[in-house]
Amino acid sequence: MTVHDHAHDVPYTVTTHPGGDGDLVAAVTGVLDSAYDPALQHDLLTALREAADVLTVDLSDVHFFGSAGVTALVWLSQHPEAAGKRVRVVATSRIVTGPLELTGLLQQLDVSGMPVHAVPPEDRTGPAVPPSNGPGAPVSD
Repeated sequence: MTVHDHAHDVPYTVTTHPGGDGDLVAAVTGVLDSAYDPALQHDLLTALREAADVLTVDLSDVHFFGSAGVTALVWLSQHPEAAGKRVRVVATSRIVTGPLELTGLLQQLDVSGMPVHAVPPEDRTGPAVPPSNGPGAPVSD
């Protein structure tokens, strides 16, 4: 088990451990804020280097998922050292799946563990959020 924390410099930790199917899991906990982009990218790249074939980035315990998280996932998935490796993402809350959905990354990244309501629509040109039942909307019985 490897723990990447920065002696209280950042509001998150990255802990790596072997996964159940031969992957390396990088469990991220805490707050992923834009002020910590370089540190998060460094920590995830370190985990990618430790992974033999598959790195699973587990975001189940992330309490805030801002631009640092989005940027780090895109950067990691496109990094030259990711060639020949698979990067998976576990996202179990709307805190994480919401920004991934808004940026279109749900379709681009290998994301699992999502709540059912976070699955993007089949038609990518359709609304990401169902229409409301506000004034003038049809009412179903």
